[in-house]
Amino acid sequence: MNIVLGTRGSRLALWQAQHIKELLLNNVNDITVDVRSIMTKGDQILDKALPDIGGKGLFTKEIEDALLEKRIDIAVHSLKDLPSELPEGLLYAGSPKRADCRDTFVSKKWLSLNSVPNGGRLATGSMRRKALIFEQNPTIICGMLRGNIETRLRKLEEEDWDGIIMAAAALDRLGMHDRITEFLNPDSFVPAVGQGAIGLEIKESRIELIEILKNIIDEETVVAVKAERAFMRAMEGGCSVPIGGWGRFMNGSLTLTGYFASPDGKRSIRETLTGSQKSPEKLGGQLAEKYRILGVDTLITS
Repeated sequence: MNIVLGTRGSRLALWQAQHIKELLLNNVNDITVDVRSIMTKGDQILDKALPDIGGKGLFTKEIEDALLEKRIDIAVHSLKDLPSELPEGLLYAGSPKRADCRDTFVSKKWLSLNSVPNGGRLATGSMRRKALIFEQNPTIICGMLRGNIETRLRKLEEEDWDGIIMAAAALDRLGMHDRITEFLNPDSFVPAVGQGAIGLEIKESRIELIEILKNIIDEETVVAVKAERAFMRAMEGGCSVPIGGWGRFMNGSLTLTGYFASPDGKRSIRETLTGSQKSPEKLGGQLAEKYRILGVDTLITS
């Protein structure tokens, strides 16, 4: 059986697809695996912030179209890019073991994010990261930063920024661990939903692929990210709102921390719930309901 993986064309996306290819070849008999790169809208438009160019599906729609049209068999995504609600006929099939979910501070000038002085200049394309930065220091000036990992690091070298915020997993996967200045504490600097995980998406009708993928899926990772994605789905969140979620196992139970803020970071909610690992979606929904009781709607509408 030949399996075609579809992915974006960036170096990181291709690394992830190659990783899935190797996992499949090492754990499943009698298959061959090809990788096909697909250009997405989010890759084509780099001079605008993500909320300004269409919201959900910016890095997934063209790949999902290829799935639906049977040009590929499995879509390989950075899970944080995969919307919590999928097109009809497609499903999230799981993830291999998650890498480091934390954000990092990368700087040529300072040893920590807290060291950046009032009025300092940081860059990020994420509303969540901006809100978290403003929450910590409202005097910081945040510039927009888009592009692949290499482009972002090059811009840091070229611009007079005090630093940028990047995912630890991305830098580690590309052998750039030495560029990390500081790992940011996920209890306070809550990661993006699904950050550090590779998301596999297939057509619902491809039962044979579900059986094949069971050989490389990590159940703890899947349970944790299902809770995160359920929280985001219940909050109707995406790239246009500052939202984060961090699921993990503590003392045998599933713990979920959520983050939601106004874009300026002046008002935020950061709450944690613990529940059964057998009902991750239920835990995500319960946390979202707690946010509504705490008045999250005022953050959305203001």
